[in-house]
Amino acid sequence: MPRIRPSILFIYGLVITLLAFIFRESSSIFIIAIPNLAIGIILGWRRYKIIIFLFILGYIGLFINSLLVANQGAVVFKFLFLVVREGALKAANSIFFRLGLITGGTLIFLSLSDPLETVRTLENDLRLPKGPTFSIYYALRLLPLVDRIYRDLRFIRRERGYRGYIITPRDFSTFLLPLLSNLLDKAYWTGIAVELRGFNIRRRLHEPIKLSRYDYIVILIMIIQVMIPIAISIGILPRISI
Repeated sequence: MPRIRPSILFIYGLVITLLAFIFRESSSIFIIAIPNLAIGIILGWRRYKIIIFLFILGYIGLFINSLLVANQGAVVFKFLFLVVREGALKAANSIFFRLGLITGGTLIFLSLSDPLETVRTLENDLRLPKGPTFSIYYALRLLPLVDRIYRDLRFIRRERGYRGYIITPRDFSTFLLPLLSNLLDKAYWTGIAVELRGFNIRRRLHEPIKLSRYDYIVILIMIIQVMIPIAISIGILPRISI
């Protein structure tokens, strides 16, 4: 895997996320959402299954909400008592592509970045303060831990005769409460450990920024992806009906 500077990946993920909020129409971000989501899932499948799971769970909730509030227009699909109309699909697709774009950009950043290297380059390249930089570092280190705690909770539930996957709201609460309890406890002791190791008096490093050809490729891809929805919005490129 080619080494890409974490600060470049951070900027890439940030720009991709901003595009999802700036362009509301699914036709404007469809072209860039699908490749980012596909690449993000491929890269993050082994280490960040929890994020992919939350994305799928979020879309299921989104689709149910669309059926309740926007199920209007021509009938697209019908099965027994379930009738899916054009309005529900358009509403679900509009948010799906935006959510997929954010998830894909996040997975790409997480999968190609090393937490310690990310902290160093964010402080050095972008001159971010130590506090936000450490928060990003801690979040990167915490995600694999969340996945491990989730797998442990599944194992414990199976040993007690319960199902290992979240299906009902009760299942969600029995997963969420122990998970939050574990994470809060670890965050508390991590904060104490960091202060005892002199986090506030640590000196910032200043090194020359050296970009590789892979960094320039990522920057070029990012610029192209910024230009595509702009070109669609102003009519240079045709809109795609979703």
